[in-house]
Amino acid sequence: MPVHPLVDVNLFVCDGEATIGPVIESLLAQTWPNLSITLFDDGSTDGTATILADYAAQFPAMRLRRASCNGGAVAAFQRAFWSGEAEFVMPKSGDDVLAPDFIEKTMAILLEHPECAMCHAAGLVIEGDGKVREIYPPAHRLLATGADPFERALVVMHSYTSAPSFWGVYRRSAVDRLAPILYRAGWDHVLLAELALYGEIRHVREILYWRRDGGRPVHELARRATLAANRRLSLGGPLAEQRWRTPLITTAYAHFETFAVARVDATLRGRLMGAVPEVFRARWEPMLLAEARALRRALPELFSAIDRIDAALVPWAAAQVAESVRQAQAIVPEEDFSAALSELAMLNGRRVQSARVAAV
Repeated sequence: MPVHPLVDVNLFVCDGEATIGPVIESLLAQTWPNLSITLFDDGSTDGTATILADYAAQFPAMRLRRASCNGGAVAAFQRAFWSGEAEFVMPKSGDDVLAPDFIEKTMAILLEHPECAMCHAAGLVIEGDGKVREIYPPAHRLLATGADPFERALVVMHSYTSAPSFWGVYRRSAVDRLAPILYRAGWDHVLLAELALYGEIRHVREILYWRRDGGRPVHELARRATLAANRRLSLGGPLAEQRWRTPLITTAYAHFETFAVARVDATLRGRLMGAVPEVFRARWEPMLLAEARALRRALPELFSAIDRIDAALVPWAAAQVAESVRQAQAIVPEEDFSAALSELAMLNGRRVQSARVAAV
């Protein structure tokens, strides 16, 4: 392996004209000598495209790619993972800034530990003007090490909170084993839990990652993570998916979905899936219960909306609600949704039968 292996830095941004300049400058200032930088304009409608084009013209080695419309963070992150052929890849958002030695110090750990799948660094939150708002506590860093993939995944499920432990340098051989990213609340939780099956996750203790403005509320993130929202569609109608109503339940359940297709043996997949309810109930039980009860209160209105739409659309709409209810039932089994599922099935059957009679 070369002393300084190539790192693919893939930056994606949409409508980031206020922040993208300092972000690119922080990449150009990196002390790691072997970088490939690709700028992805994800359908920007402001001045971002012009700024990116100016940088690409100034630095010919910097590649520029454009999408005609915004695909959202999930698609952009997936594209960033797939782009390039270097052994190491760093997806990068268009608003957070890196210290000049971020890549150098994370790469030092990755090279020292060939079993490490990803390395990140400690971080802090900056305001729009660059003023420091807060320093992330140590709990916001991940350390999932050791030879047992089950134990590494448990560490992530028990302790992952948010950035900065998501934004790091990844080993592509581990990334290539990941399942496609689901449009789900908590998709970053799920990605890191699966990644831990394929290698260790380590961090640099120094503060090298500067997150702009911190995180968004959970319910807002849940809405943003849906496929409909990424296509600029309303989540309020009966045809929309309903998982956004229960972001923490959806996060937990998404681990079921991903572990079911993880590239490990069937015994380990079963152990992982069996651990999901226990782990997340230990972390979030009061909030999971609150989400399940809020979903129950929303069901009469959802049922009424389904009963008013065209009969041909009822099976689809009913399936969206049923999926959210089954998720809640799986993660919070003491909240019994059997009656609601029965009512939903009867509503679906009644509307379908009415349509058949009308067609005769």
